Amino acid sequence: MWTLLRGPLKVLGWLVLFASLAANLYLYYYPLLQPAACNWRSDSTVHLLAFGDPQIRGSDASSSYRTKLDLYGNDLYLGHIYKTLVGALQPTHVAVMGDLLSSQWIPDESFYERVQRYKERIFRPELFPPGTDMINITGNHDIGYAGEVTPERVARYEHAFGQLNFIKYYGEDEKNKYRIVVLNSLVLDGPMGYDQFRKDAWNFLENVVARDQFTGPTILLTHVPLAKPEGVCSDGPYFTYYGEEYDWALREQNHLAEETSQRVLDFVFGPGNPHGGVILTGHDHEGCESTYHYEEGRWAVSAGSPAKTGTRGVHEITVRSMMGEFGGNGGLLSGGRRDDGEWNFTFSLCTFGVQHIWWASKVLTGIAVGVAIPVLSLLSLGLL
Repeated sequence: MWTLLRGPLKVLGWLVLFASLAANLYLYYYPLLQPAACNWRSDSTVHLLAFGDPQIRGSDASSSYRTKLDLYGNDLYLGHIYKTLVGALQPTHVAVMGDLLSSQWIPDESFYERVQRYKERIFRPELFPPGTDMINITGNHDIGYAGEVTPERVARYEHAFGQLNFIKYYGEDEKNKYRIVVLNSLVLDGPMGYDQFRKDAWNFLENVVARDQFTGPTILLTHVPLAKPEGVCSDGPYFTYYGEEYDWALREQNHLAEETSQRVLDFVFGPGNPHGGVILTGHDHEGCESTYHYEEGRWAVSAGSPAKTGTRGVHEITVRSMMGEFGGNGGLLSGGRRDDGEWNFTFSLCTFGVQHIWWASKVLTGIAVGVAIPVLSLLSLGLL
């Protein structure tokens, strides 16, 4: 009986070993299989690695072991994507485009438990290359939409992840300088219960950003995409509001309102955008690219990048989610001066694949180490 099984067992053992090896090679070297998408532009000095909407979920005492295992595996899956891309690409900046967590309604205990996992399992600070900036952008699942934002939610977010609105400047000389503007777009439209947050955001735009007298390109990082008509992106225009008992406060939105978007573009980039720039957003998990160009006194939008639309304008990139069901993506924003002296930004999406690939590699490795190698060893020694 065993004599008849020796041949099939040996073949099966080697198949498992080769499958495990192939899965692990893909797991750790998948960027090499996508050289065009997973590399910075050769003439670029800005290397910004963006991750869309990780939405870290949580569990409680009533959660099943299967749920807890799934959450643990998802943390490691997201962390693997981050670790692999940071290690391979050595970015100048890392930005997470909002919805860091999956719910704005969770109590403080659950919030800080997820924050700990976010920093210790996924976006681990010790993996940052020297000099790399980590930028967290707030999303609706972090502090809520305008009608749900409270001082308590804002305070715990800022304690864990940093400011909601700020500017940072980069570049050693006039020729290579640029700035990054981080904007809390969740409070720009209303109505909202705590109007001070809306006032703070607009004051930041009007009196800090617009009066900056900055003459280089701007990278705007924010969560909610700017207004656009149906069909430009996966998400079309959509607003809902709470009832009269909550003063019709804003409950949900896919984009910023049209006039809000016009003002943001004017304040951040200036009419006609003379100095160049780009916008990165999250929120729409499918991802999207569009271009805002200035004509007849207003900003108009076209689907696609400036290179595809043939128009000169501000490129808005909605970064596709890094969640497993959307393919485990990392977005690469490359920026630098072209030969003609003008700044140029390009974007590509480096995709790992669904979370089942990560799980399969771990299961295959376990079977290879725990079963295939011992069986092959026993067969080679004539003990089986």
